[in-house]
Amino acid sequence: MKVLVFQHVSHEHPGSLSEFAKEFGVQLPTISFWEKYSIPKISLFDGLLVMGGPMGVYEPADIFPSRDDEIAAVKEAVKQKIPILGLCLGSQLLAHALGAKVHPNIQKGKHVKEIGYYRVHLTSAGQKSPLFRGFSDIIDVLQWHGDTFDLPKDATHLATSPLCQNQAFSYRSAYGCLFHMEFTPEMVETQIEVDRKWIHKDFDIDETLLKNQAREYASKMKSQARKFFENFLQIIKNK
Repeated sequence: MKVLVFQHVSHEHPGSLSEFAKEFGVQLPTISFWEKYSIPKISLFDGLLVMGGPMGVYEPADIFPSRDDEIAAVKEAVKQKIPILGLCLGSQLLAHALGAKVHPNIQKGKHVKEIGYYRVHLTSAGQKSPLFRGFSDIIDVLQWHGDTFDLPKDATHLATSPLCQNQAFSYRSAYGCLFHMEFTPEMVETQIEVDRKWIHKDFDIDETLLKNQAREYASKMKSQARKFFENFLQIIKNK
């Protein structure tokens, strides 16, 4: 099985999912969009995994130069019924490709970021979704975003949180999750270093606490990520 990976920056890679891919005998050929790239035919792959990144879907091409190429590829994958899993920015790209608006997460007139470990609540549809098979209806996840998306037309709402209504959705065999399942403690530490200016802008965060939480939750996060990825692979097998 081959799952094509769209990776936007070097530090937001598949993380623990790479380990599980090796375990399950899955190849993860990766396109690194910060380098010179060429997107192969989507039909050559069994699935598409779209990673996160610091850019916004609504930002100009000089900030997000690969956006239009990625959106075209995502649309083609949807058309060909190739299963897609979009994480964070990946979920926003999927939503945009399906015609929905992506925008800053505004709550009561204020821009609200989610950075750190939060709980998301599965909707009734989410509890029945094959992507969340074996999960409880409340899941601890890592959040790292300031944007969100409207639900695409005919999409199914899968998860929500008190600070951001649309946390996950599905459209046919395409799935978008605003949160991260794949981050390791090392990735969290790197993310803090790289995004330090952004995470402290209009947001109160204790870096030491977050690093400690990443280590404390590592085993649970890894177990969840394994189940999550295994569920996605089963979706691919069942397509």
